[in-house]
Amino acid sequence: MLLAQTAVRNVGIVIFAIIIIGLIVYLFFNLLDSKGEGGAEIELAANRKPYFDDDILETRKLDLSLMSGLFLLSVIGIALPLYWLGEPGRHEGLVENTIELNTERGAESFEESCSSCHGGGGAGGEIAFAITEAGTGNFIASVDWVAPSLTSLLTRFDEDEVTHTLNFGRNGVMPAWGAPGGGPLTTQQLEIIITYLRSVQRDGAAVQAAVFDGLVEGARAEMISRDADLSAELAELEFGVQVARQSGLADQIEEAASELGAFQARTGELFPNDELAAWVEEISDPGHEEYLTYGELLFTNRADAGAYGCARCHTAGWSFDGANDFDLAGNPLTTIVDEDGNEVAGYNQGGGWFGPNLTGGSTLSQFPRADQQIGFIEVGSTDGGQYGAAGQGSGQMPGFGERIDSALVEIDEFGNELERVWPASLTEDQITAIVAYERSQ
Repeated sequence: MLLAQTAVRNVGIVIFAIIIIGLIVYLFFNLLDSKGEGGAEIELAANRKPYFDDDILETRKLDLSLMSGLFLLSVIGIALPLYWLGEPGRHEGLVENTIELNTERGAESFEESCSSCHGGGGAGGEIAFAITEAGTGNFIASVDWVAPSLTSLLTRFDEDEVTHTLNFGRNGVMPAWGAPGGGPLTTQQLEIIITYLRSVQRDGAAVQAAVFDGLVEGARAEMISRDADLSAELAELEFGVQVARQSGLADQIEEAASELGAFQARTGELFPNDELAAWVEEISDPGHEEYLTYGELLFTNRADAGAYGCARCHTAGWSFDGANDFDLAGNPLTTIVDEDGNEVAGYNQGGGWFGPNLTGGSTLSQFPRADQQIGFIEVGSTDGGQYGAAGQGSGQMPGFGERIDSALVEIDEFGNELERVWPASLTEDQITAIVAYERSQ
């Protein structure tokens, strides 16, 4: 279509040039034929002068007129069909050019407004955030809130849901950016940001690779937690990092971070990636005794800043690592009660935060059958739509299965229009493992 569009444009330029050149030639010869005033009126007035006789009018003059008319009809007869044939290409070119321009402008707007939290290119990032006391607003601690990667956002949310979040914010942390929510950006500015986000979405293979990398990292954390000495050492080092940050002294921060980095390097050697990957593959078997651990690793997956996990919404403190962040008195921000009744640092996985509580049988009440819950996780919630036994969606729960977008049309190699298909963030087997874990809580 683009080639056709270029060819038609070139033909049009040639036709236009021929017309201009013809006009110039006509004016040139007309000026040559003109004469200055002189002689009698019969010599001056064109309508008084004798004209060509019939021998000339009915031969050379007539042939010239007929050939000129035939030439112009030929030009019209060729130019109009070519114009008609090229019209779809011009329209498609306009659409493609508009998308390209909006993508470029959206990239600029994204870098100005969004990258400080979500990272360059939407790869995920962190932002300093103040934790305050509910009701009073008193300061408790400053944390690094993890903003998820947006490179698979459109695999989980449709563009209307993304627009709603941009307009009105999300979870009390992400601010409202759109004018309807009191933000600084117009509807058109939000549209071009979404157009840009389309261009940075990962394909299915890349998403699955990221998910698996996150599982391997989660497996390493699981192995460390099973070793009392390593677990205690890690907790001490992370506490040291927090103390150093609160001191504000660059030397202390650098030293604490260096010690934590050395520990991570050492545990990386203790638990090599290839061995952890093999273990993850092993426990992914539904018949394995640690299958629920596999489900938990998926639930708590921190890949791409938690974009594919559930804990980011359903577990308090997960988005800023609250179990390892401390208030001014040195107490962990997120705690649980251990078997001895003591309050210790930790997470109540699935205990609810932005998303509802999934523990204590609440999941079983909402979804009497596991297949109902699997289907819901695949498609997510819709605003006002019912789910489960008595749930009503807000559109804020993402869908982790394959998503078809009928509003976006792609053209295949044969010129057929196809609905845009976004790849699944999680496979059906992975979602089934998550559901098994959630239903066990």
